[in-house]
Amino acid sequence: MTTLGLHGLRGGTGSSSLLAALGYALHSLEQRVLLVDMCPDNLLRLHFNLAVAQTGGWARAWLDGQDWKNEFWEVAPNLSLLPYGRLAGTEQVHVTRELSLQPELWARRIDALAMGFDWILFDLPQRSPWHDRAVSCQLQIQVIEADAACHVLLQQQQARTDYLLLNRFDPASQIQRDLMLVWRQHYDERLLPVIVHSDEAMREALACKQPVGRYAPRSLVAQDVLSLAIWCQSRQGAPA
Repeated sequence: MTTLGLHGLRGGTGSSSLLAALGYALHSLEQRVLLVDMCPDNLLRLHFNLAVAQTGGWARAWLDGQDWKNEFWEVAPNLSLLPYGRLAGTEQVHVTRELSLQPELWARRIDALAMGFDWILFDLPQRSPWHDRAVSCQLQIQVIEADAACHVLLQQQQARTDYLLLNRFDPASQIQRDLMLVWRQHYDERLLPVIVHSDEAMREALACKQPVGRYAPRSLVAQDVLSLAIWCQSRQGAPA
């Protein structure tokens, strides 16, 4: 079993949509996949046709003293989703505090789930460090876009070893092409060989509450994510 964490360098990079698409792509490659939403926004569920009014999830169950294992949704055979759950602002603060006090919580949960899945994918928040640090993944990927904000944020980061995934790339944009060349020079060891192109199909898929590989399997972005899934499979068993 391999764990993978995906999070944006900044807000709005499309990491939740990418994680949903990646999970579906791995599933299409006959992998047993679990997607776990670690984000208080609780949006990952919307990619798998869960009702907006549905409030359950692992964090909601934790606060309510219920069994988190009852919150799984099997969205297809061998493809499961564990939502975060709907929480008020003060409740989110409480969960963050509890995660800081129980840093081994998710390690124990991962061990309990290991036999049932080939992949466990975590949608990690960008601005909630304790939710991020609560999960230690074998593959850690940061989602970036070719814009000035991400360029500055990358320069401000301390030395890191997680991978960088370029999302929403538009080859017709001169500044995006220039930034990609700069990043290839400075972050070549971290920058993934797979690029996810800008494609309206990704936005349409969310509007239809589906992962893009199901909504538009022949779209450019679906093929990009399938390439990403194949790359991820090539890293199975590699040192973290």
